[in-house]
Amino acid sequence: MPKRAEGPDPAAFLEGWFKSVFPNAAFSSAYTVERAHRVPARPLPPGAPPRPLLARMFNWRDRDLILAQARITQTITLGSANVSLYPDFYRRDVALLWETLKAFLRGCLRSSISYIKKASRLKVEDLSAQCKNAELMYVANPTEENRVDWMLKGRQYMSHLKEKSGCYFCSNRPLSRVAEWVRF
Repeated sequence: MPKRAEGPDPAAFLEGWFKSVFPNAAFSSAYTVERAHRVPARPLPPGAPPRPLLARMFNWRDRDLILAQARITQTITLGSANVSLYPDFYRRDVALLWETLKAFLRGCLRSSISYIKKASRLKVEDLSAQCKNAELMYVANPTEENRVDWMLKGRQYMSHLKEKSGCYFCSNRPLSRVAEWVRF
């Protein structure tokens, strides 16, 4: 749209201009251009195209009707300048960006959860192996020192299972003979 074609009240200008450009369009009884303005920008250099004029319609049906009529008409002019009408894709783009961000965060969360589960599983396997080794040492050499070591390893194993009881890998794990023997 040419510079300053809209005058001091862009909303009123567009409201009348749409009716004059699309005389056969069946606008609703609530047809109103709610607000209109040029896109804010720094002063443009000479010869640069004019800034876009944005308009918000009160009724979405009127907006869709104007866009449909513009597609049918194909060439719209104001004076000697061609005018193009486009829908505002901002909301759809923001929604797409938000969905992309959520998918990315969901992937990060899944990878961190799998890391935590893997670390917990490795800790349980390590404690279980230490407990079994202590049991084998006690069976091979039944001294008081080996028995205490076996009991301490079993207590570490059981306390880890108790603190990680919400963990999938720990809560479904069968307790070893040593863990059942150790009492708290």
